[in-house]
Amino acid sequence: MLKIYRKTILIDGSGAHPRLESPQSKLSNLLSIPAMIAGAVLGTVVFSAFFALLLIPVAIIGIRGWWLLRKLKNAQVDGQSLEAEYTVVSDTSKKSDSD
Repeated sequence: MLKIYRKTILIDGSGAHPRLESPQSKLSNLLSIPAMIAGAVLGTVVFSAFFALLLIPVAIIGIRGWWLLRKLKNAQVDGQSLEAEYTVVSDTSKKSDSD
């Protein structure tokens, strides 16, 4: 039914079996550092470009919204008052009749 597996790991500090690295692994280790740096730089540039492309429309929409709100606030300074131009016209014939 149930099988129990047992594995023993022996850690030998004497160094009897040193790990040998192949020349290919040394080359890949040397090439991995510049590749990681290039990937980080490229990722930063791509992220910045996408962020700028997103930021431009958001800024345009935000400025347009601010402009409309400012326009509405200036239009509704006082809801009770009416602003208009008028000219006073006097009837001179009535004044001369009463004199």
